[in-house]
Amino acid sequence: MNNKILFLDAEFVDNQEIIELSVWNHLGKEVYHQFFRPAEIDEWPLSQTVHHISPEDVAESPAFTRCRRDIQKIIDEAEYIVGFAVSGDINHLKASGIARLDQKKVIDIKHLFWLYLGIDMELDFYGIPGLGKVSEMLGIEFGEKGAHSASEDTLVTLKCFNALAAMIPDAPYDGESYESFCKSMERYQEEFDVAKDNYERKKAHGWIHIFSTPEKSIYKLSFKRREPEESDMLVGKVEVGDLSKAESEVIGMFQRKMLPGRRSLFRLSKKDLKDLLAYSNEYGNEEDHNLSKKLLMLQKRYR
Repeated sequence: MNNKILFLDAEFVDNQEIIELSVWNHLGKEVYHQFFRPAEIDEWPLSQTVHHISPEDVAESPAFTRCRRDIQKIIDEAEYIVGFAVSGDINHLKASGIARLDQKKVIDIKHLFWLYLGIDMELDFYGIPGLGKVSEMLGIEFGEKGAHSASEDTLVTLKCFNALAAMIPDAPYDGESYESFCKSMERYQEEFDVAKDNYERKKAHGWIHIFSTPEKSIYKLSFKRREPEESDMLVGKVEVGDLSKAESEVIGMFQRKMLPGRRSLFRLSKKDLKDLLAYSNEYGNEEDHNLSKKLLMLQKRYR
């Protein structure tokens, strides 16, 4: 039961090989810690300035592959994996041969922080500060080892989680029981899903700006998040729920009307202009929005 909720953090060399891994349970016990000798990289001067682990420090340490079975046993006991920006750690563990991580429920402290503090502070979801700043905001201090020690980072992550989970409305985490943890995380996930959807909707919203030019039947199209200001050159504006989707679809509609080498200029007939002013779309979901963004990048690359 004690290892059903695991907090973890890893340090890396050149953001490739794991050089240190720390795993704690929710009761504040470190259930695994190990340094590893990298298999492919002999020196890592830039990484060393961050975590202060030198080649000499791990010269006698085992390779990750030798410890993989023990790590896998611990991971297999867990139902939840918790960490700060934890997707990076999980991806490195997967690449290092740790299996069944996709079966775990993952909690990212950055998301908790954004939901219960960051929104009120008007912080962008994709601009949440690092663990050091978040812990400082929560009044949590690092120990003697400081930041970028896997053990210290994981302990501070656990403390940050406890502080943030205690803020969950109607289901604050008591810091101990598994049942309280599950109830809190269910409540958190419900609130997070709604808040994140609202955030993405707001971010996707925008306007198509349509401007005339000195050249007859040539119009300049701009796709902006803000509403255009009135001007003599402004022919019209179209409000859309998904700006990336709008740009992708409009480019598709008028691909042949685009002036060569002049991406924002289009030769439009009166009917084209009428069709453009009648265009509309709605935001669907984050997956569809991201697909539209990828399609738009491809269109811009090859047009």
